[in-house]
Amino acid sequence: MQGDETARSEALAASWNENAANWTAAVREGLIPSRQAGTDEAILAAITKHQPARFLDVGCGEGWLVRRVVQAIGCEAVGVDGTAQLVQDARRADPQNRYEVITYRRLMDGAADLGAAFDVIAFNYALFDEQTPELLTAVQRYLSSDGVIIIQTIHPWAAAPEGQYRDGWRHEDFAAFKNQDWAAMPWFCRTLASWHGVVRAAGLVVLELSEPAAESGGLPLSLLLSCGIAGERAGEACQLADKESF
Repeated sequence: MQGDETARSEALAASWNENAANWTAAVREGLIPSRQAGTDEAILAAITKHQPARFLDVGCGEGWLVRRVVQAIGCEAVGVDGTAQLVQDARRADPQNRYEVITYRRLMDGAADLGAAFDVIAFNYALFDEQTPELLTAVQRYLSSDGVIIIQTIHPWAAAPEGQYRDGWRHEDFAAFKNQDWAAMPWFCRTLASWHGVVRAAGLVVLELSEPAAESGGLPLSLLLSCGIAGERAGEACQLADKESF
C-alpha cells in the first residue's frame, strides 16, 4: 500500500538522521567488517576504470568515496545526501569538493542543479527503499550519453533468513558495526531477479555484474552492477540483457 511505503521511506530517512554521528565514526574508524574485507576497493575500482571527468556520488554519506575517487584520478566530483549532518561531516573533512544536501525526492523531481553531466553516477549502499526504479530513471538526466551508473548493495543471498528468498522489508540493527546506540533502519531487500527487474524498469542495461568476495571462491560480500542507458550501450550489452543472465 502507498501509505505503508511512504511511512517506511520516512522511517528510513529518519534513521539516517539519528545514526549520522555513528555512521561517520564507523566509516572513519574502520568498524564495518565488509568494507575492510573488500567492498570499498571493489566500488573504487569499478568507478576509476571508467576514468570519469565528472563523478557523482548519490547517498555520499560522510564523503569517503568522493575523497578516494578524486585522490585516485583527480576528477571533478560531487557528493549528495539527504542527511544534513553527514553532508556537514563531508564538507569539514573535504572543503575542496562539492557536497550538497539533496533528497532522493528532489532528484526524482528534477529539482537539483548539479551542473554539467556526469560520466559516472554511483550508489554505494544507497538504494534501500521501493522507489529505486523511479530514482534510477530520474538520475539519468544528470548522466552523460555514454555514462554509467554503478550500484553496490547488500548481496541478496546474505539477506535471506532461514531460506526465505524474496523481496521484502527488513530491519538492520547494525550489531556488526562495533559501536553502540544505533537506531534500527528499515530497508527493502531484493532478490537477484528483482534487481534485474529494477534495472530494466529504469531503462538501463547491465554492462557488468560482479560479486566481490574477501577471497577467491568465498561467499560474496556484495552485489556490484555497472549499468548503461538502454540504446546507448545496447550493442555492448544486448547479449547479457537478452539472456537475462542474473
